[in-house]
Amino acid sequence: MTLGNASSQLTTRWFLLTAAVVASAAIALHSPGHVSMDTSVELYEAYLGRSVSWNPPFMSALMRWLGGGELATAGLVWINSLVTYLSLALVAGSALRARRDLGLPTLSWWRVLLCLCLILNPIVFLYVGIVWKDVLFGSSLIAAIALAVAAATADGRRAWCYAIASMIVLAAAASIRQQGVFMAPVLALLPLMAMVRDRGLAKRQCRVSIAALLAVFVLGVAGFGFAVSRTIVKSGDQSSSVGFRSIMNFDIAGIVSRMTSTTEVLPVPITEAERTAMRTTYSATRVDYLSSNPVVTHWLDGMSDVQRRQEWWLLVQSQPKAFLAHRFAVFGYILDIPGIAHALPIHIGVDGNVDYLKQVGMSEQRGARAATVYGIASSFFAWPIYRHWFYLLALAIGAWAIRRATLPSRLKAMSYVVAIAAGLFYLSYLPTGISSDFRYLYGNVLLVTALWLILLAGSRTPPATTMVSAGE
Repeated sequence: MTLGNASSQLTTRWFLLTAAVVASAAIALHSPGHVSMDTSVELYEAYLGRSVSWNPPFMSALMRWLGGGELATAGLVWINSLVTYLSLALVAGSALRARRDLGLPTLSWWRVLLCLCLILNPIVFLYVGIVWKDVLFGSSLIAAIALAVAAATADGRRAWCYAIASMIVLAAAASIRQQGVFMAPVLALLPLMAMVRDRGLAKRQCRVSIAALLAVFVLGVAGFGFAVSRTIVKSGDQSSSVGFRSIMNFDIAGIVSRMTSTTEVLPVPITEAERTAMRTTYSATRVDYLSSNPVVTHWLDGMSDVQRRQEWWLLVQSQPKAFLAHRFAVFGYILDIPGIAHALPIHIGVDGNVDYLKQVGMSEQRGARAATVYGIASSFFAWPIYRHWFYLLALAIGAWAIRRATLPSRLKAMSYVVAIAAGLFYLSYLPTGISSDFRYLYGNVLLVTALWLILLAGSRTPPATTMVSAGE
């Protein structure tokens, strides 16, 4: 059973209609957005026009541009909801167009249903209403991918508009959170491939096209950086330095807690009482617990940054097994292998720094709509979709499927880039993870979804491995 030769455009419209309806429902349910401690600080920074924390300042600047307070949080709910859902629909629709242009058989009904199920993932519906930089980062990544895939299946000016827009979105993504520094350049390969690969361009035309798009990206990064610095006056760029300090503190605590060597042979000065305090306080689930013990805090804070780096490196060299055991334990919690008990699977309502919220005209609250959101979320807590290892497994299967699938060569190459970017996103948390919150890898939920939308809507499985299904 197929949808018929004349129904490809109708199927694309169904994808767009579904996305628009679900985005509207998300806006209605979540507005003016769920606010956490980090968000309250960013709202206050937007109000002041000055950085008072170690957070990357892009989110604070964007909130200031959107008007601050509830106006800004509601605006972000609109942006995340519409951008995310319409981007997912655009990926599916563009892949379907590429399938039609390649002369592949029309889409089977079960593939359409699977695409709709991917778009309707409850995790996405729950997260687009939370005002976190992690959510905005995910929205920017899926938007950039969707625009690049659309550029790959379009021609002429429209293709160029899509490709340029993809580069601009990636330029913004580079500043939203720390992982953007390497994710944006990797995904920038997508619009480059879309405009160069298999278009029959001469070498000079290819070089000019690549140079033009790279110039858009570089100028975009510089432009966003300049705009943010003019909007939020920074008291020093602490986001990287504080992040590295937290990672090293966490590693030191993990090594000291897990190693079997006696205290006397350690290459760093630590007493038995300090080591005992470290062992009783350390947890691989998050670094924050270390601050609850004054003995541990006093020992860690007593180091200078130079001394911390030296002692971290001495411990890593002398206790590699303890270091690796600590790092893999942290990564296991990030992937939710032990479950989501420590993963902060959802955030609802408005809370945070009370004084900061008061300054921006908001107050702590959790109303009926927040309770409804939590009720929806809790009904899925036991499902695999609430486990990051599930999406990692889906990524691995998708990467294998790319090789065996019949796809336009341009889309096939771009699919590999999406898979590589998602893999790098996962791997980045192996050496740097300091908490097991589900939100940190939320962006990969969207990347893996995009990969499978391309595979389902744009490819045909080779006949030798095709399952018997009516119509294909």
